[in-house]
Amino acid sequence: MALGPISPRESSHQACEHALRRAVIDGSLGPGQRLPAERALAATLGVSRLTLRAALAALTARGLLAVKHGSGYIVQDFTQRGGADLLPDLPCESASVARELLRVRRHLAHAILERLVEHPPGGLALRGYTRAVDNLEALVTQARPVAEIAAGDLEVIRSLVAGTASAVLALCLNPVVNVIASSAGLRDALYGEPRTNVAGWRALGEWLKKPRREALRALLDLLEAHDRESLKRLQKRRSR
Repeated sequence: MALGPISPRESSHQACEHALRRAVIDGSLGPGQRLPAERALAATLGVSRLTLRAALAALTARGLLAVKHGSGYIVQDFTQRGGADLLPDLPCESASVARELLRVRRHLAHAILERLVEHPPGGLALRGYTRAVDNLEALVTQARPVAEIAAGDLEVIRSLVAGTASAVLALCLNPVVNVIASSAGLRDALYGEPRTNVAGWRALGEWLKKPRREALRALLDLLEAHDRESLKRLQKRRSR
């Protein structure tokens, strides 16, 4: 992505930061590259130097840029310095990124289920999970828009994670599932056959009544099969 003037409607340090961040992530500004002088870069982006400085400070705080005396701002490797907050900036509908997002989601699902084996959910957590699945099924039955179904599915996931009482698992999973839900193409692929999502959650609900480690593999295989079909649908959409 070549850097260029920011829309007048977006002339703020946030918009400036977004433009530079995208350039770092898509490789237009590569690791080790020195940014142009402040005056020239501000002119390229069509912003004031004050606005640019605020954006550069924010990107430096996030580890995407480093200040070197006498050299100005140097682009850092975002894969080594960045965090999960950069996930929304990735091309989530590309086959490779979508595949990795779903793979990470499966690994986290495994960790969540392991935790539930060790600490089975109580009655309150089970009822919350069942209500969330019932609500999702109602949305599917009513043929609600995909965005609403995805939101309902996200509530099922949150109810499941709440049952683990693990802040670490929740904080690791949240950015992954949120970026998946916000990517229209990937979201449409995941919920192309929403009744299968409901069936999967119902099967998991039965397991939750008496969590057994030996049954984990079958549940994870079910999730992996669903992900494979979703990736096929995504690929078909991209090839149209």
